[in-house]
Amino acid sequence: MKFSRLTEKTGQSERRDVMNCRTAEGMVNGYINHELPLKELEEFLDHIQTCSSCYDELETYFIVHEAMQQLDDNDSGSVMDFKSLLEQDIRKSRRYIRKKKIGRFSVGVLLCILIVALAAFMVYVVMQMIRII
Repeated sequence: MKFSRLTEKTGQSERRDVMNCRTAEGMVNGYINHELPLKELEEFLDHIQTCSSCYDELETYFIVHEAMQQLDDNDSGSVMDFKSLLEQDIRKSRRYIRKKKIGRFSVGVLLCILIVALAAFMVYVVMQMIRII
């Protein structure tokens, strides 16, 4: 879903992508099963951070999923705070996103350094060839 909003600095209208609730609700199971691609994961987390209805939906599905998993594991002796588990899972997902972004940035920086080093080496080789001729 797209919407227009006024930017604070310029006062001009800007278009940007915003996840709607229907899309977010469709991603709940993917989130719970840790199957969302990085970009979708980030958009989903941003949406549930600002949309209490979608957060509540996630919380409900998460609690059911964790309770079912606990029953499947025959771990009836332990009582868990499922809301805290969800908050912990969200924090873990945010850390995962940060690590991936830092990794991608680092690879980009290393590639730039490699290109500059290669260009400098090529200039050096050409300068040496000119001296020989």
